[in-house]
Amino acid sequence: MSIYEKLATFNIIETPRLVLRPLSMTDAEDMFDYASKPDNLVYVFPAHHNLAETRLTIATLFMKEPLGKWAIELKSEAAMIGTVTFVKLDEKARTAEIGYTLNQKYWGQGLMTEAVRTLAEISLTEFGLCQLAIVVDAENIGSCKVAEKSGFILQENYKALNPYTKILRNFKRYTRLSQKSKQNF
Repeated sequence: MSIYEKLATFNIIETPRLVLRPLSMTDAEDMFDYASKPDNLVYVFPAHHNLAETRLTIATLFMKEPLGKWAIELKSEAAMIGTVTFVKLDEKARTAEIGYTLNQKYWGQGLMTEAVRTLAEISLTEFGLCQLAIVVDAENIGSCKVAEKSGFILQENYKALNPYTKILRNFKRYTRLSQKSKQNF
């Protein structure tokens, strides 16, 4: 079975507090709630100026090619509070990079760690991936903690241009290997 068939099988993933599910246009207002706030997006992408921009983002970035892209829904509120995605997926090398964004109202509650840890475990077992990566701005302490608490190990520090601002920034690259890959080292 291909990775894409496996992703289709796991289009909905449940954790104790969350549901990872495909995004839809009904998520636009919830996404705009955090995507319109520059403080929430310092290390990610420019803030959205209006709901139409958020709807376009959902349609083009999440619904056009939905596999490997999940809305994070908080069960207790039935609200979409963020996203977790495979930013880069290499089926042949069996590797992926995970990216994530969370509404600032929910920071510090372990919700993103719960989502990333669950996705990582499924990716390295059910999806058959060998290695996962998370790349974060070195100043984004919260995202660094998510990576570390999700079982990722710091592999390198490096400088690169931020893809949105084109400003040279310090980045950290974390990786997590499958058990089979660890045994081969």
